[in-house]
Amino acid sequence: MNSLSVYFSRRPRLFGFSNLVGILTAVLFATALTTHLQAQTPPKLKSVTPLDGATGVSVSTPLVFEFDQVMNITFPIIPTVPGFLVGNFQTDPSTPGQQMTGDWSEDGRTLTLTPQLPVPLNITLSWTLNPPGGQSIFQIKSAAGISLATVSGTYSTGQTVQPPTLSSVTPLANATAVPVNTTVIFKFNQPMKKQTAPGGNPPTIPGAVSWTGVEAAKFTYTWSADGRQLACDYSGGFPLSTSVGWVLNPTAAPTQLESLTGQVLPADTFSGNFNTAATIPCDPDPLPDTWGNYTLFKISTYDQTSSADPTPNSDGLPFLFSTFVSSPTLGPVVTAASITRPNGTQTNLSSFGVFQFSQSFNTQAALDAAYPAGNYSLRFSQTGLPERVISINVPAEVPPIPKISNFASTQAWNAAQDFTLQWNVFTGAADQDYLSLFLSDSEGEVIFQAPDACVPRELPVSATSIVIPASTLAPNQTYTGQIIFGNTFYSSTNTVPQMSGFGSVQRITVFTLQTADVGGPVEPATLSAVQLLPNGNLRFALSGEVGHRYGIQRATALNASTWPEVGAVTLDSTGSGTFEDTQAPTVLPFFYRAVAK
Repeated sequence: MNSLSVYFSRRPRLFGFSNLVGILTAVLFATALTTHLQAQTPPKLKSVTPLDGATGVSVSTPLVFEFDQVMNITFPIIPTVPGFLVGNFQTDPSTPGQQMTGDWSEDGRTLTLTPQLPVPLNITLSWTLNPPGGQSIFQIKSAAGISLATVSGTYSTGQTVQPPTLSSVTPLANATAVPVNTTVIFKFNQPMKKQTAPGGNPPTIPGAVSWTGVEAAKFTYTWSADGRQLACDYSGGFPLSTSVGWVLNPTAAPTQLESLTGQVLPADTFSGNFNTAATIPCDPDPLPDTWGNYTLFKISTYDQTSSADPTPNSDGLPFLFSTFVSSPTLGPVVTAASITRPNGTQTNLSSFGVFQFSQSFNTQAALDAAYPAGNYSLRFSQTGLPERVISINVPAEVPPIPKISNFASTQAWNAAQDFTLQWNVFTGAADQDYLSLFLSDSEGEVIFQAPDACVPRELPVSATSIVIPASTLAPNQTYTGQIIFGNTFYSSTNTVPQMSGFGSVQRITVFTLQTADVGGPVEPATLSAVQLLPNGNLRFALSGEVGHRYGIQRATALNASTWPEVGAVTLDSTGSGTFEDTQAPTVLPFFYRAVAK
């Protein structure tokens, strides 16, 4: 037989015996220690924890028995082993009882039986003290030697099922100026049953989601894959300047929102409202905000600091390969992603809210060597769905490097006047390619961009210039410009449900733009180098404040009361300019002057 060590003390822990010899040895030893006591009233069980019939009890909760009198704590607790021994403690199922340790309190009135292994989850455990059929010598007795009458009880293990609650809502309660195309999203703390029509059938049947201020019938509802989010879209957009109220599970609704476990969301508990904007905002992106996306980019960044050709960007590594995958807001969630190059090398994307991978290089040649033209496989998994494999072919062609062709003029820009920004031709551009321009202030806020669907402002790939309207920029400020030539080699909105895909080779030139200081007096212009041209026109030179615009006026006398304006000149980065009068009078004399505008 296996060896057995038996411990005795004032608080013996003698549960879990593995053989009868040890049990009987302990019994005989304890019996020898028992002295003859005077007969007393039989002991009774005063209380038990967990309560008889309790549910949702933790699997590690001990059984605690409190007696009405002092008990014989020197006698061991002996579990019943079905078919072998009837002890003084018994459970059904029997195994959990055989894995409990008995512990008496110092005053001899409380017995604690602690599970040494977790009791199985979601079972009903019956327990009995001094079960029928046991020998008197084994029974639990009072200090006076009077046996406890058989007593039983039950409890059920498991986790108490809590009703669901609303974790958050978008828009927030009492939000103002909410865009009319906003999707209302309710998030719950546990998976919910995906009702197909939580809005009911208004107006005759109240829905589990009740609305005020709008027409309930115009809502469509979409559950996330995990059942924790409910998206509510209002057909045609919310009305302007409207207070929209909502209540979940109004008492009158015959169908209620409930969890997968059947627990109903508390009625009339979760409610709120928001106010829509007074004007319709511009949303240049036609895709829903709840969509996810996947992308692949090769990006080369250059700096232009003069009229010379741009050079590779000096801020870090200017040549970049990048790919990322983001989940749709309502799922299914992306759980893993990887990119496989044309040579078969596979790299896993790291997860930082989205799955992404990027690598930078010092030269275009190094970028192209590591990530050459060819077929790339972007793979990603979504919860409950087969792996997606997106084949993306990256071409060898790259766009030209953008270059500002009138760079000198951008360093003395008169912000009070219209200004034309010019650049080189985007050679080889196709219809799916794109040309973009951004001007940002010192805080990084975009002040001007093209194209811009919200203005609207177009910028076709064939464009080589654009007019920056007067007063778009502030005087005496430095702005950062970016001009982008992009070759699009992949675009899809239907390969993966609720996800868009995009692939592009980009070349970006970064430049600075300086506006002139026109806050103080403008430097007067000086006229010089007068010439009478062979065609009869008069031409002269001007010098004055850099970037400033001067009106050219002409009169037949120095003391003339009126000086009509016959033209205007904007001085270059050196403060110089020329004017040619194509309609100079044939009768002398006549006089010119330049007036700052």
